[in-house]
Amino acid sequence: MALRFAAFMGLWTVFYYSVPSWHLLTWTVIGLGGVAGVVFGVRRYRPRAPHAWYLLAGAMVTLVGGDTSYNLLTDVFGQVEPFPSVADAIYLTTYPLAAGGLLIMVRRRSPHRDRAALIDAVILTTAAALLLWVYIITPTVADQDNTWFQNAVSIAYPLGDMLLLAVTARLATAGGLRGPAVRLLLVGVLGLTASDVAYGLVRLYGTWHVGSAADLGWVVFYVSWGAAGLSPSMTALTEPVARAKRSTSWQVLPLAVAALVAPTVLMIESLEGDLRDGPVIAVVSAMMFLLVLWRLYLASRETRELDNRAHTRAMVRELKHRAYRDPLTGLGNRLRFQERAERALTRARDCGGVAAMLLIDLDNFKEVNDTQGHRTGDELLKAAGQRIAGAVRPGDLPVRLGGDEFAVLLSDGASEAAATKLAERLVRVLAEPFRLSGAPVPVRASIGVATSPGGAGGTEEVLFRNADLALYAAKADGKGTWRVFEPTLYDAALQRLALRTGLDRALVAGEFELHYQPIVELQGPPRVAGYEALVRWRHPKLGLLAPSSFVPLAEETGQIGPIGAWILRTAVADAVTGGFGYVAVNVSPNQFIGGGFVDTVRRALDEAGLAPNRLTVEITETVFLHEATADAMVDLQALSRLGVRVAIDDFGTGYSSLGYLRDLKFDVIKADKTFVDGIVELADHERLLRGIVHVARTMGITVVAEGVETEAQRDLLRDMGCAYAQGYLYSPAVPLAETAGVRTVIEKGDGR
Repeated sequence: MALRFAAFMGLWTVFYYSVPSWHLLTWTVIGLGGVAGVVFGVRRYRPRAPHAWYLLAGAMVTLVGGDTSYNLLTDVFGQVEPFPSVADAIYLTTYPLAAGGLLIMVRRRSPHRDRAALIDAVILTTAAALLLWVYIITPTVADQDNTWFQNAVSIAYPLGDMLLLAVTARLATAGGLRGPAVRLLLVGVLGLTASDVAYGLVRLYGTWHVGSAADLGWVVFYVSWGAAGLSPSMTALTEPVARAKRSTSWQVLPLAVAALVAPTVLMIESLEGDLRDGPVIAVVSAMMFLLVLWRLYLASRETRELDNRAHTRAMVRELKHRAYRDPLTGLGNRLRFQERAERALTRARDCGGVAAMLLIDLDNFKEVNDTQGHRTGDELLKAAGQRIAGAVRPGDLPVRLGGDEFAVLLSDGASEAAATKLAERLVRVLAEPFRLSGAPVPVRASIGVATSPGGAGGTEEVLFRNADLALYAAKADGKGTWRVFEPTLYDAALQRLALRTGLDRALVAGEFELHYQPIVELQGPPRVAGYEALVRWRHPKLGLLAPSSFVPLAEETGQIGPIGAWILRTAVADAVTGGFGYVAVNVSPNQFIGGGFVDTVRRALDEAGLAPNRLTVEITETVFLHEATADAMVDLQALSRLGVRVAIDDFGTGYSSLGYLRDLKFDVIKADKTFVDGIVELADHERLLRGIVHVARTMGITVVAEGVETEAQRDLLRDMGCAYAQGYLYSPAVPLAETAGVRTVIEKGDGR
C-alpha cells in the first residue's frame, strides 16, 4: 500500500511541475495526501499510541496550511515574496507538533533511560547545527537589509529543523532503523530540512518563487511521512524495542562523519581566508570531544556489564549442572530428563531413528508411606532407584521425576522391542520384595512405554504425555504390568476430556434425554407391561451418545448424583404421561452415598402422582462391592417398604449370590444378554438360564430376559417359563413420543 501511495503522489508531483497554473490545487492535494496516508494508517493498523501519529498528521496539516496561505498571497492577492507573513506563523507551528509526535515515539520505543542513544543523537544534531549556524543563521543575521523581526523569523526555520533532526536522531538511535516506517520518517525530516535550507539560501542570495526544485524536499516530506503511516511497521514505532548491545557499522559511520564536520568547516574557512566562525567551531569541537569521550566511557561500561553477564551465565550453568541430580536417590531429575529427551528426539528426527522412554510408578508406595512412615518411604525410593539403575542398559538414563514416579530414557538407537523388554525386566525386578528396616515390603510397579514414532510428535512433552497415557492404561489393566502407547489411548483421553468438560453443562443445557425400551409379556398374547428408561446424551459435536460412553465418567467425577436424580424425576413423569404399566430406572451405586436417595424417590413419585408399585429401581451386582453398600442395603429395604419394586440388573455376570436374593427380597431378576445370546446354540447357557428361571419362580421373583433378538430365543424363553422379555426383536429404545406406536405394533399379536 505504501508503494502504491508513493506512486500516486509521484504522479501528482509530475503534474505539479508540468502545469504551473494549477500549483495551488496540486500542492494542496500532495500535502493533504500525506495527511490522509497517516490518518488511514492509524485507523487500519491501530498503533498503541495513535496520538503520536495524529500529531505528525497535524504537523503536515499546518505545513499545508502555510503553503496554501503563501500560494494565496502570491497567486491570488499578487504579493511578491511576502515575508514574514501569516503563512510563516502557520509554517512554524509545524515544528513543535512534529517534535511532539516524535518525542512520544521515542518515549514509547525506549521507555528506559538510554544515555548512549541520547549521546549519539546529540553528536549528530550538533554537527547539523554547526552547518546551519555557519551557512544559514550567521549570513541571515549579518544581512543589513532585513529587520530584526525578519531575521528572527528566518532563524526560526533552521532552529525548527535542528529540533526535528535532534528528535529524529534520538528515535533512530533508540531502536535502530528497523522497519520501513522509521526510515521514511527520517527521510521526510531530511527532505523538510533540505527545502528549508534551500528556502533560507534563496532568501539570502536570490528571489524565492513557487514551483522551483527546492520544493522537492517538501514533497519528499509529505510522501515519506504518508508512506510511513501506511506501512505496517508504523505500529513498531510506539512499541518498546531493545537497543543493540554492540555498535554496528551503520551506527559508527554517521558518528564518525559528524565528528569530522567541525574540522571540515574550519578547513574550508581557512582556505577562504576568513575564520569568522572560529569561536563557534572551537566550542563545537570541544563539545564533540567531550561527547565522544563520554560515549567511549559508556561503551566500556557496557562491555564490562556484558562480561559480568557472561560470567553470571557461566555460574548459572554450573548451578544447573549441579541441580541435574535428585538429592534423595542420586539419579537424574526431571530437568536432566527433559534436556536429554529433547536432544534424543532431535537426533532421532534427523537420523530417522527412534527415541523411547519408560514411565514407572510404584503402585502401593502410598500405603508404605502412610503405614510405615516417611523414613521407610524414603528408603523404598532409594532402593527402587538402585534397582532401576541396575536394570537399565549402558547409555540409558534413569531419573526420578518426583514422589514415587521414575522414568528411563533409552539410549540412541533403541527400538520399541528393546523398550518393552526393559519394561518386562523392570516389572519383575521391582516385584521382588524390598527389605526395609529389617522387614520385607512387597511393591509392584506399573510402566508406560512410549516411542517417538506413532504419535510422539518430536517433543519431550508429547513423548512424556504418551508414556503417561500408557501408564494409565497399565494401571487400568490391574497394575503390576506394562503397556505400550497406542494412538487410540490418546483419542480416548481426548474424548474423556471432552466428555468430562461437557458433563458440567449438559444437564443445565438440557442435552440429556430419555428413551424407553418396551418390556413384553412372554406368556400369553404379547402385551407391553412396562418400559425401561435409558438415558442418552445428545452431544452438540459427537451426536447421540449411549450410556456406556458417559455414565462411567459421571460416576468417576461424582456428577452421576444430579444426573441420576434428573433421570428418576423425568422417567416417573413420563410414565404418567405415556400411561406406562410401570417404568424401570437404572440406579448407580454412587447415588446411595450419603443417604437421601429414598427421599428423592418419594418426592419424584409425589410430584408426578405415580403409584410406587409402578416404579422399578434397577441396580447391578457391583453395588455389593461398593463403598456405599451399607447405605444401599438400608435404602433398598426402605424402597421395598414404600412399595417400589427392586430389580437386580445383569444378573449372573458379576458377584451374584442367592443370599442377596433371599435377604433383600428382590422383585425382579434381569437375565443378562450374554446368557440369552447363546441359549439356542449352547446347551450350557440354556440349562443355566432355565435354572435361574426355576429358582426365581420358586422364590416368587419375576425374570426379565434382556437382549432378545430372535424368535427362536423368544420361543425357548417362553418354553422355560420366563415371564418377560425385552430386546431388538420387539423394539430398540425410542423417545417418549414413539412409545404408543411401538406398543400398538407389538400388541397387534403378529406372532411375536
